[in-house]
Amino acid sequence: MAALGALHPVTGRCACGQVTYACAIESEVALCACDLCRRSSGSGFQAWVNADRARLSVSGETASWASSTHAVRHFCARCGSPLFLFEADEPAVVEICAGSIDAPDAITTSRHAFAQKRPAWAVDRTA
Repeated sequence: MAALGALHPVTGRCACGQVTYACAIESEVALCACDLCRRSSGSGFQAWVNADRARLSVSGETASWASSTHAVRHFCARCGSPLFLFEADEPAVVEICAGSIDAPDAITTSRHAFAQKRPAWAVDRTA
């Protein structure tokens, strides 16, 4: 497991506002286009940012489901907004859904994961 890089504090919430959180995130987002991320986000990819699990503070009711043998996804129990992913092989890390962060400009760089699985319509063709 790679160690977390430099962290900075952020807050976030689900779409309906029932679940709020505070944590410390890295500045890089991973745009994951694996089958599970696409289906659970309802989009061409899910944007994840790594955070320190020990510094995650959550208020409100979440629900969860085991999306694989090694990962559990958490979402708002009321509106269904995806929020967090915990992976068994990275117990010190929580992956935060980048779209739930209150200050999206806290994320400054991105990388692609499973880019070969990204649908053609999810690629920016204007660049």
